[in-house]
Amino acid sequence: MFPLNPLRSFRLFTVILQLGVVCGSLCAAEPAASSANKRVKVLVITGIEYHNWRETAPQIAKQLTSCPDIEVRLETNFNVLCWDEILDYDVLFFNFWNSKDDSPSLDDDLALSNIEKFLDSGKGIVVYHLAIGVFETHKERVEKIIGRVYDRSLPGHDPLREFQVKIVKRDHPIMKSVPDFKTLDELYTCFALEGRPIEVLAEAMSINVNKPFPMAHLHKYGKGHVFTTVLGHDLQALKSQEFVTILRNAVLWLGHKQVPAAPAKVVSPAKPIIEGRYYPVVREELDARVRQIEQGLKQREKLLVYADCGREWDKTARSGETISVEGDAYLFPGSRDVFESEPAFGYVVSGNPARLQIEGLRSGKKYKLFISWWDFDNGRRTQSIRLQSKDGSRSFPALEPTALPAYYEKSELGKTYSFEIPSELVKAGSFDCLIELVRGPNAVISEAWLVEVPD
Repeated sequence: MFPLNPLRSFRLFTVILQLGVVCGSLCAAEPAASSANKRVKVLVITGIEYHNWRETAPQIAKQLTSCPDIEVRLETNFNVLCWDEILDYDVLFFNFWNSKDDSPSLDDDLALSNIEKFLDSGKGIVVYHLAIGVFETHKERVEKIIGRVYDRSLPGHDPLREFQVKIVKRDHPIMKSVPDFKTLDELYTCFALEGRPIEVLAEAMSINVNKPFPMAHLHKYGKGHVFTTVLGHDLQALKSQEFVTILRNAVLWLGHKQVPAAPAKVVSPAKPIIEGRYYPVVREELDARVRQIEQGLKQREKLLVYADCGREWDKTARSGETISVEGDAYLFPGSRDVFESEPAFGYVVSGNPARLQIEGLRSGKKYKLFISWWDFDNGRRTQSIRLQSKDGSRSFPALEPTALPAYYEKSELGKTYSFEIPSELVKAGSFDCLIELVRGPNAVISEAWLVEVPD
């Protein structure tokens, strides 16, 4: 048995990074440069996100501090926005998403007022990837601040793929030394193309919507600016020299420092944040498990996307289907020592309920959702599964209350179930899968994968 520790709990994890890697000679930038000896003080705010922030946030911090003109503090408690100390920084870097499904800050109005005060003083904010959805319950107010916001009624993003990013404003300092480039990333289409005036710096063509979407843009608020990039899905995206150069240039420009003529160099991998429970994926194990699943499929069935719950949080198929995992990561102690079991069974996400968000379903296709679970410590868990429309108006029971296989005292191994996804949910394009607790300390799920089945 282990305690529930959902995304709603926030822990303070602060580290000051001061690395000395030469960025190159400096040249003029806008707005007017500050004192040549003064570093740009950046507060990177992370810690509540469906992406793997435990890896991306330290990498962002390390990448930025490879420039001697940038000093970074990494903060995993987004409630820092409720405190006056944010006014001591030159740039705020948002790598978090407190969506409407998560708890609000300690004081949303105070946090947003502090953000507005910060910008009114002439300082700058970087909005990174899914951070376009920050303070989702205050959408109209946030839109006034950052210019464009996450809109659940619009398509989320193209399938994870390589695509071309076109530089639109080559003469802007943020785009200095950045040519058109290709990147392996998510091309976001989940925000309106029209609305408040923004200055588009880079764009890319969506294959889903067949329109170009801003990949980097500026929005003015008061005396300050907000720079938004919807690129940056994972560590792979942060291997792009062009992308990390854009991030460095944006921070320097927002911080009133000159932008180097030379591009940034991609730094070596940073150590992930291991505060709380963090379990990195072992690539060999993941590949072996995927091969095993594919070998067990019926003829003409196709594995689209697989998520090892507890180690993976957001996985997207090349065809666009996405599995997002919501809950608390945990590894059953001793479970990896059970020879007969797959390692993935011992890693779980727990909650009450534990939740999977399935998105990007293609109308006219047929799908099966597979889940696995294991009550390794014999917590006498009984769970049911329900598929539910995103608005909660339709619910489809998928599995009646079922006792999980227990290893302690019973030597039972993990078990897998599969469910056909109702055509109504497929047509809607998305749904939630709720793993609901009937008995025991909390609900758990080990794996989830989506399969396309023939007509």
